[in-house]
Amino acid sequence: MAALVVDAAGVVVFANEGARDLFAFDEVPPDLAISALLPDWPLQATVSHALVVAGDGDRRNCQVRVTTWRSASDVLTAILIEPENQERQAAVAARDANLRLRYVIEMLPEAVCVFDANDRYVLWNEKYAELYPDIAGHLKPGTAFEDILKISLASGRMPEVVGDKDIWLRQRMRKFRQPVSQEEQQLRDGRWLRHDDRRTPDGGAIGMRIDISELKQREEWLSQLFDANPMPMLLCDGTSLDILQANRAALDFYGFDAVTLFSSRACDMHVESEAERFAAALLELEGDCEARTVWRQRIADGSERHVLVYVRLLHEGLERRLLLTIADVSDRILAEAEANRLAAHDMLTGLPNRMCFYKALSEALKTSGGKGIAVFCLDLDGFKPVNDTFGHAAGDEVLKMVAERLRGAAREHMVARLGGDEFAILMEAADGNIGDVARGCIAAFKSSFFIGGVAVDIGISIGVSSSPEDGQNGEALVQEADRALYQAKASGRNTWRMAASVRRRAVSRRMK
Repeated sequence: MAALVVDAAGVVVFANEGARDLFAFDEVPPDLAISALLPDWPLQATVSHALVVAGDGDRRNCQVRVTTWRSASDVLTAILIEPENQERQAAVAARDANLRLRYVIEMLPEAVCVFDANDRYVLWNEKYAELYPDIAGHLKPGTAFEDILKISLASGRMPEVVGDKDIWLRQRMRKFRQPVSQEEQQLRDGRWLRHDDRRTPDGGAIGMRIDISELKQREEWLSQLFDANPMPMLLCDGTSLDILQANRAALDFYGFDAVTLFSSRACDMHVESEAERFAAALLELEGDCEARTVWRQRIADGSERHVLVYVRLLHEGLERRLLLTIADVSDRILAEAEANRLAAHDMLTGLPNRMCFYKALSEALKTSGGKGIAVFCLDLDGFKPVNDTFGHAAGDEVLKMVAERLRGAAREHMVARLGGDEFAILMEAADGNIGDVARGCIAAFKSSFFIGGVAVDIGISIGVSSSPEDGQNGEALVQEADRALYQAKASGRNTWRMAASVRRRAVSRRMK
């Protein structure tokens, strides 16, 4: 044991052999202050643990006893220093570390327990004991984890929902002994816990019990919103475009079973001409996408659907996800197409109407430069008596039959109804077949029309204009054909005539 004596001024006046060994001096240096050896001097108690600066400069904790007495000339203090051995130091360090660890785990919001390499309890926080009141009274350092589980199972008050106890115990211990184990466990009161157990390098384990009830509730709400949504929805991998999830509406819409759909990519339902473009658009997506493009998809029965696709870009950790919401707009597209068709077609006969005819004529003149274009104006002969005798409903039925006969006689050229009993034919690349088509139309009316079993004969007069002059527009071409039509009617009806300008050009060419 080292012994020092200091005077009232705090100067060392004596050092025994133990002190000289501890502080590494042969003789006490003159005017050596005790504070150089004991930085905490003066000490607050007669017996205490104090920091000592040894001769090698090392600072160590020592047990120090202090005794003071008065001599004839001064007040002297004896200081006895006993260096702590390594085991004692290690025990103190371990105790301090344990206290710090306990302080830390008590601060954590989760229930925490610590085990040694033999799966025995070392320490746990208050939240852990509160979570498992059925075993709180049995928790002691050194108690085996498996024994605690058995006690809990036997108590009948175990918080977890357990089916077969033996199977549950074996599975729980197998997972607990893995390097990392995570599982979700439902409690009897409806709450959910996540068990997170991890092995430490020394073979021990740290377990955390995290209340995830609110998270599970949100997941359940989101799942219900996803699955119950009336709009078809697909969750896809943002890189491979593999379909990861589909709600009930998507399965019903596409008509595939879940196995087939989950083995597909988001672009696989698109028609072949659009699949690659749709996939590229998804892969290049950098944010949410509002649907603007109408895509065509095929469903399980092979039919085609027109859809709008709304896309939301999601992130699960580092993973990129795409949430696709599909809006079936097939009915709207078909309705728009039908509206466009009706706007350009005669509602009674289904033939192109006047507007559609003039548009087609204008485009034909522009494309051909006026070469090889012919216009037929046709008017029924003897149709008015049909309306007067049988009524307009019967007249409408006759007009439908007229339309069918003209379609057949026009040889795939455009037939239009300009109004009333007036019709028109637009021929492109017309050369020597003008007469054939005109005669074919007249021939189509040789057989009678039957109204309620009564035969009705109707004829047709035709005027034709072709090869317009430079700068001549479609309206002028129709007017020429119309004038030729009246010439046909004046010639006895049920015949056809070529426009005078066409005849003049033909005579001119022959004279040349």
